[in-house]
Amino acid sequence: MKNLKYTLILALIMASLLSCSKDEAATDSQTYVRRAVPVKVAMAKNQTFTSTLAYSGSLAAIQTARIIPEIPGKIEVLAVQIGDYVTPGETLVQMDVSTLLLQKKQAEAGVAVAQANLLDAQKNWERLAALRSENAVSQQQLEKMKLGLEAAQAQLSQASAGYDLLKMQVDKSRLKAPFAGVITQKGFQPGDLYSPASMMPVYTLQNVSRIKVELQITSNEISMIKKGQRARLTVDYLSEAVEGSVTLVGVAADPMSKTFFVECQFDNSKGQLKAGTFGRVGIAIEEIPDVIVIPRKSLIDKSHIFVVEGDHAYQRSITIDRESLDDLVVKSGLTENEAYVISGAYVLTDSSLVEISK
Repeated sequence: MKNLKYTLILALIMASLLSCSKDEAATDSQTYVRRAVPVKVAMAKNQTFTSTLAYSGSLAAIQTARIIPEIPGKIEVLAVQIGDYVTPGETLVQMDVSTLLLQKKQAEAGVAVAQANLLDAQKNWERLAALRSENAVSQQQLEKMKLGLEAAQAQLSQASAGYDLLKMQVDKSRLKAPFAGVITQKGFQPGDLYSPASMMPVYTLQNVSRIKVELQITSNEISMIKKGQRARLTVDYLSEAVEGSVTLVGVAADPMSKTFFVECQFDNSKGQLKAGTFGRVGIAIEEIPDVIVIPRKSLIDKSHIFVVEGDHAYQRSITIDRESLDDLVVKSGLTENEAYVISGAYVLTDSSLVEISK
């Protein structure tokens, strides 16, 4: 009797555990069925595809100036700092000119003396020439006076040249911005002694309102590139590409590399592009109208995408006709107005339940 009682209790416990296990399994099954993969989709549309050639290069300022004094001496004033925006003609550097100003004042006095001597010689010449016309003086005396006049003229020219030289040096002691731009480097401090022989710039000034990228193009591709073609610049620190154009196409290959020089320029009025960084340039060489274009990121492998029908995603094979750096032209496998996955496809399997997110 006691054994029967224990058997009944054990049977009840097993039945309870089995019931709980089924309930949990049912709950897990329901949860699994309801779970959908969040994806982003796009509608296939006919549009114009732009075929591009892709290259890489360094970004550079459209203009760069190394601010270098032409006269030696002590740097008296540095008027700007790194990062400052300057306008054309704005003073950047002032050299110490105390000695030059004294020399200039001395030269100015020398010019005044030479002018007085010339005036005196001129009057003597005129007086002697009048006397000679009356045979009151000899021809030899007249010629001697003429030589004195020419010597006074030469002395004035020499004094004027010395004064002009010092004036030019004083003028060059003040260095001004040759164009509008941003100070990107500073190499000296006020009070430093400067020697032009060092050729080290006090400042480096760059005009970054436009950015250029210089490319080296092979002989196989140079014939497809023309001045004025559209170009797009992509950099890692910007989410969107920057539009520009081809501004220069070389006509002769570099004798060492056997490549052709090509320059592209891009607007940088907002200051987003940074000179000295690395970027990728796509040059548009062909436009194909009325084709289905999809982003490269929507491709799972070399030939498959996911198409969304209702709330499920189905894997589909497609054929690629043309491709660029970011886009693909679909030749077959996808028709206009079909929805396809552009984000989240790598976690999908065929017939996956999906939830479209925005």
